[in-house]
Amino acid sequence: MVKWSLAAELLATMMIVVLMVYYREKKLVVTRKGKVYRSCLGLSLATFLLNVVCVYTIEHTEQVPRAVNLILNSAYFLATVLTCSVIVLYLCYLILEHVYDKRHLRWASLCISGATLGYLLLVLWNLSSGVLFSFDPAGNYRRGPLNRIGYALMAAELLLLAVCYVQNRASVNRPMVKLMHMLPPLAIFLTAFQLAYPQILLNGMMMAMADLILFISFQSSRIETDGLTGIGNRNSFFAELSLRVAGRQQFQIVLLSLQQFVTINQRFGHQRGDAFLYEVARYLDGLCRQARAFRFGNVEFAVVFPWRGETEATDNLQKLRERFQRNWRLGEVETRLTARFAELICTGQSWSPTQIIEGLEYGLRLAKAGPEDTVRFNERTAALLEKERMLVNIMRRSVLERRFQVWYQPIYDCQSGAFTSAEALLRLQDYEGNMISPAEFIPLAEETGLIGELSWIVLEGTCRLLGSGRAPDLRSVSINLSMQQFAEQELISRIVDSLDRNGVPHDRLKVEITERVLLQDMDRMRTAMAEMASRDIHFYQSWRKAPAFRHGDISHTLLPRKEILRGLH
Repeated sequence: MVKWSLAAELLATMMIVVLMVYYREKKLVVTRKGKVYRSCLGLSLATFLLNVVCVYTIEHTEQVPRAVNLILNSAYFLATVLTCSVIVLYLCYLILEHVYDKRHLRWASLCISGATLGYLLLVLWNLSSGVLFSFDPAGNYRRGPLNRIGYALMAAELLLLAVCYVQNRASVNRPMVKLMHMLPPLAIFLTAFQLAYPQILLNGMMMAMADLILFISFQSSRIETDGLTGIGNRNSFFAELSLRVAGRQQFQIVLLSLQQFVTINQRFGHQRGDAFLYEVARYLDGLCRQARAFRFGNVEFAVVFPWRGETEATDNLQKLRERFQRNWRLGEVETRLTARFAELICTGQSWSPTQIIEGLEYGLRLAKAGPEDTVRFNERTAALLEKERMLVNIMRRSVLERRFQVWYQPIYDCQSGAFTSAEALLRLQDYEGNMISPAEFIPLAEETGLIGELSWIVLEGTCRLLGSGRAPDLRSVSINLSMQQFAEQELISRIVDSLDRNGVPHDRLKVEITERVLLQDMDRMRTAMAEMASRDIHFYQSWRKAPAFRHGDISHTLLPRKEILRGLH
């Protein structure tokens, strides 16, 4: 009578049970990939339990009918190969997850399914032939001449897996690369050990180790998953682009941003607002079978489609636009979620993932600012983006090299009939001497965080002018402060320090306040304005302007029209 050790099988069973419990308790978002993995766990557990039962019935043949033993062991042989086949198929899916051309996956599925079906026929034939195993009249278990063919089949499936991996290496993500470097050598070692020591059953341990490694890789992917919506986050979106680009695949990306979503939170509460975001994510993720959705930002989502021509790309975009022109419903709540879109199509351009993301963000910024709700990133927008990058570079260098100039706009006082004050303005030239419009560099300065530096340049320049004595007729000069500066705790102390260092009375500096700054944080603005007023720093609002002069050009300036300055009370 053959005696087998079940210690490894029992340990493998406990490992699978722990994995299943942990997987369920974590309440991971169920995806197609997750369903296949759960099937791997379920099949593994069933195989282990079946093996334990088979060992018991073989060792107690006098109590178990021969037909029952034959059926149970046949089921175990088939379950072992079936579980291995499902695990290998799951690995093939992971390898080809970022490949649009699914021919390799279909080919692998066909080969694995064919091999499994062939083994099923072999198991059925074994019932009459005993080529795999049999029981003699005394009930003793006998191995057949093809008893090891299951190992050969599993080895062939691993070889198929390796071929699939090598052919698509450029599109395989990093966790899968690590898994492929670890799993086959481990399977080979355990198989060799099993063949060398057949009395120690290790089939279950091989499956359990494979499930454990898959679980570790699967769990690590949660770092790349958005916790609220269950779809990929910004990191996984970047990884997706990297794999698509590395595999030289063609794809379409639509980046969308929900507009005025803060009103949804205000009307329905943040919990209901999160539920709307979840619904949007579910819709985007199910929009197309091969499309993948990602939560790119707080209220921004990206969808990656395979590129199959301009017609299908237009249809994809149109579906999205039409959906956001209709209401969204959550229970009894129904509302409209408007969106702006940026589209980018990659058909072999030499773009890096970072450049693609920059292009999408720039296109979305244009869509938010322009009359159209959709902007495609193409050669024209790429040229605009390059121009913007050059301008930002000029600005950064100009801050370091002190190239910004402070000009002064004279302001006419109707009561005194003279130019008694001015407004400080910032001007910049490129390195060829051409003037750059403030309408171009001021918004960029706000977006890139340079606006604070520029505002302090204006403050220091104004205080130097007022303290130099070169403009004795100017009773005051007004400056603009950015929203970022009003958020700084040291704002007032820095203003006072600049005035005092240049010997300028505080009431000669006026701060011009715009409605945009006032509405940002009314409580903060009241506090800041009250403290400035206590230090004789006043506030103004002015109409737009006559031509400005630079420091030193005051006596040569003529104005074509009058300007009025009035105080804010």
